[in-house]
Amino acid sequence: MSNNAREIVLGMLAGGMTKAAIAKEIGYDRTSISRWINEPDYNGAHVEAAVLARFNRFICPHLQAEITPKDCAGFALRRCPTSNVREVRHWKTCQTCPHKPISGGAN
Repeated sequence: MSNNAREIVLGMLAGGMTKAAIAKEIGYDRTSISRWINEPDYNGAHVEAAVLARFNRFICPHLQAEITPKDCAGFALRRCPTSNVREVRHWKTCQTCPHKPISGGAN
């Protein structure tokens, strides 16, 4: 899946999801989504961040599965687990991953 918020939303709209449904999913109103898509001068950084936080996915190199930036941060930014070898391997992979967030915010 693309990590470009506009491409994500346009793909969902093409797939039949409505602007109102997308807005509800990210906690904004339909007008904000519409303005962000249609008005080049509209500063929709807050909408873009909400879209990426809710809908962005990428393949985790360790899990070989799609995860959200929030899930990624949960794995990568935790303390090194010491009681489970499998979790230690996962944590070590996270430390060199290009998706690893710098801090607790979304990737």
